[in-house]
Amino acid sequence: MIKIRSRRAKSATAAGALLAGLLGGVLAGAPSATAAAADSPCSYGAYLYNKVTNPTSYKYVPYATGDGSKCWLDWGMSNTAVRALQKNLNSCYGYRLATDGDFGDLTESALISVQKKVGVRADGDYGPNTRDAMAWANYSMETGARISCN
Repeated sequence: MIKIRSRRAKSATAAGALLAGLLGGVLAGAPSATAAAADSPCSYGAYLYNKVTNPTSYKYVPYATGDGSKCWLDWGMSNTAVRALQKNLNSCYGYRLATDGDFGDLTESALISVQKKVGVRADGDYGPNTRDAMAWANYSMETGARISCN
């Protein structure tokens, strides 16, 4: 018997909802806790520049089209947004994850540990609450080297 992971089911539900919407269908049901707190999956890693507090650095964070501050990632996803999360887990929290963009068991385990450390719900799903609580690496615009994590 094969056990389907709840995160895969949630991702499949989100994909199904998107497909149903594109086909004009209707999908009934309550959104998951992650989906309720976040609008859409993070789709890419974005270079965010802070022109006010440090105009010579940037942060590389998971982002989505539209309002990127309300996106989510979870197990089974694969894209550059996952790569941005992995890079930050390595840079600011000392993990040695492959930055392959695949949200698998090791990325989930590292994220759960960080969620416990920063005091948010340790469910292994990345969303706005986790993003806001995590430290993010600042990189030099000139050299690309990591300056600090905050």
